[in-house]
Amino acid sequence: MKKLRRLNPFRFHRSIKLIFEIFVIILVLSLFTFVKFHYIKSRSVKMANNESTGEAAAAVTAHSQHPNQDPTKSPEVIRVQPMNDSIFHLINKKQLNVKIQNEKQFPNFTQNHVILIQIHNRLLYLNQLFDSMKKVKGIDETLVIFSHDFYSDELNTLVESVDFCPVLQIFYPHSIQLNPDHFPGQDPNDCPRDISKENAKQTGCLNADSPDAFGHYREAEFTQVKHHWLWKLSYVFDKLEYTKKAADLAVLLLEEDYYLAPDALHMLKLMRQQKSSLCPQCSIVSVGSYETSDYATRSSVVSTNNWISDKHNMGMSIDREAWSQLKACAETFCKFDDYNWDWSLQFSGMTCWKAPIQVLYARTSRVFHIGQCGIHHKGTCDPSKIVEDVNKRLAGAKFFPSEISLESVGQIKIMPRPNGGWSDPRDHKLCMSFIQ
Repeated sequence: MKKLRRLNPFRFHRSIKLIFEIFVIILVLSLFTFVKFHYIKSRSVKMANNESTGEAAAAVTAHSQHPNQDPTKSPEVIRVQPMNDSIFHLINKKQLNVKIQNEKQFPNFTQNHVILIQIHNRLLYLNQLFDSMKKVKGIDETLVIFSHDFYSDELNTLVESVDFCPVLQIFYPHSIQLNPDHFPGQDPNDCPRDISKENAKQTGCLNADSPDAFGHYREAEFTQVKHHWLWKLSYVFDKLEYTKKAADLAVLLLEEDYYLAPDALHMLKLMRQQKSSLCPQCSIVSVGSYETSDYATRSSVVSTNNWISDKHNMGMSIDREAWSQLKACAETFCKFDDYNWDWSLQFSGMTCWKAPIQVLYARTSRVFHIGQCGIHHKGTCDPSKIVEDVNKRLAGAKFFPSEISLESVGQIKIMPRPNGGWSDPRDHKLCMSFIQ
């Protein structure tokens, strides 16, 4: 008969001890995860509740510090940590250590004229923009500021590879990427776009009382662009250490899917220099145009008009005087029920500015829109064909005119109708917070 194996008391107790230690470790990790989740959730809820006083915007805005300043002493460090921890830390680190890239290579750049480019994540277009910028005369003397609402390693590497001009990067701190499931991103409890107001009230979704002029509810993907547009201007004119004290600051606004002619900055400089004689009442100078004038014979021609969003929104240059007017009418801009910044600017100019916004613009555009894909258009994106067409248009052009001539045109006056998508009080308050 087989003898039963005797149990070793020492080995038995050691096994029990090991099982107990594993249980304790699992319990501690579970408690840590539970506490962390509810802490982050409570901070997000607090952010949403505080937005009515503007605290939400202040809590996540990281104003840039001069390299000689100690960022740990800044009262404007980002304090509310979004869900996307790793990207949050990357952006926070960059925002607290804003510095000019290539400053030693280009020590003679001016701080009075800068290029401000709003970018998202379309690398194909950005590559084309860079290719055109390399050929622009004077780019090596111009500070180029990239304003991001999306972070990726590929995008960061591409921007850091720019070696033809001084570069500075800033990051919009209220992006959907940083706030994926709470305002200003799309909260799971937000009302669906197409739900009726009656059904919205029955479901109790967050913004049930705020459908737009067409009965639709906000979509964060669309509202972000207008927020970002105003934020970046406020940041560069009033907060960025390198530019906030430049009395004669003029900012050329570009986007990631633009393409520049070689004399874009030359033409802008000429127009700015002669604005006081050609159009002293003009608040905006634009080197972009949707007209199809002959580049061989009309490259030096400029005109004036009331600023119309779908005619003069490309290649705009805004100075401090125009920025002051925009700020004074920020409430009109921020509460106009239109998710488009340009239509909102036109409405603000028509109803609130001292006089309707006037623009001095080039009849032969020095800025071209090559974008096919984006918010409104999805699908295969290949900008190379459009760039090829642009270069064909520019073949034989007489660039770098020594002087410009004014050709008068009739004054167009159009009162824009709202396109909707901007009726949520939370958007109004966040928008207003950028200029307070």
